[in-house]
Amino acid sequence: MLTIGLTGDVGAGKSTLCRVWKRMGATVYDADTVARSMWNLPEVRKTAEKRWGKGFFKGKSSVVFSKIANKIFNDNEEYEFVSKLLHKRTMEELEHLIKSSEGLVIVEIPLLYECGVSNWFDGVVYAAASIEKRVERNATRNWNSEEILRRESKLIPREEKISRSDWVLENTGTLKEWRIKARKLGKIFLAKT
Repeated sequence: MLTIGLTGDVGAGKSTLCRVWKRMGATVYDADTVARSMWNLPEVRKTAEKRWGKGFFKGKSSVVFSKIANKIFNDNEEYEFVSKLLHKRTMEELEHLIKSSEGLVIVEIPLLYECGVSNWFDGVVYAAASIEKRVERNATRNWNSEEILRRESKLIPREEKISRSDWVLENTGTLKEWRIKARKLGKIFLAKT
């Protein structure tokens, strides 16, 4: 088994890399999806409702997740609260998923270095892109450069994460060119399994 961690800039194209590698036969796990599923645990909701008020989780999931994002990205204490509430549970679930897999395993973890799990992997890929490219890619989320930089301000500086990664893929061109880069690196990974 070869296990690769994928991290990178907000909006740099990590999801596209995952889709390409999945089509090539990799097992792909997304930490954000696993973390979102933790909100379904009764003990997590109960703890959050104690802090945020009863009924906080009523309504459509998209509205609830928007409320959570507004809380954690606008208040350091709330960010720390949610980190303590979710990170350990999320990491335990990801570790279980990885151990039960075989072949090429890709784990997309935007907070890979922040969580301190880089030693789980045989290698780490960092997806990088200019702020202009990331604003363009996040237009559907209505995120401008200020919003992207605000979210990234909570993270380890990108230069440090790039220096710690084994592969850095720069998303500078078209979607087709990005997919070609993904396939080239995917072939290298598959040759090692």
